[in-house]
Amino acid sequence: MKKNNLLRAKIIERFGVYADFAEHIREDESIISRIVCGRRDLTQDKKAAWAHALNCKPEDIFKD
Repeated sequence: MKKNNLLRAKIIERFGVYADFAEHIREDESIISRIVCGRRDLTQDKKAAWAHALNCKPEDIFKD
């Protein structure tokens, strides 16, 4: 996997820092970092939940 710059940009745009996004979605900040860096993947349900929290569609931030 490669770095997800679309997801990173949306998180920064909406929340400013990973920590605030993590708190909002009740997820550990390290998980967010791993997803953004491409070292871990999310289920389709989690992708939808993250996109909802970022006010976008999953396909806008996750390119499968």
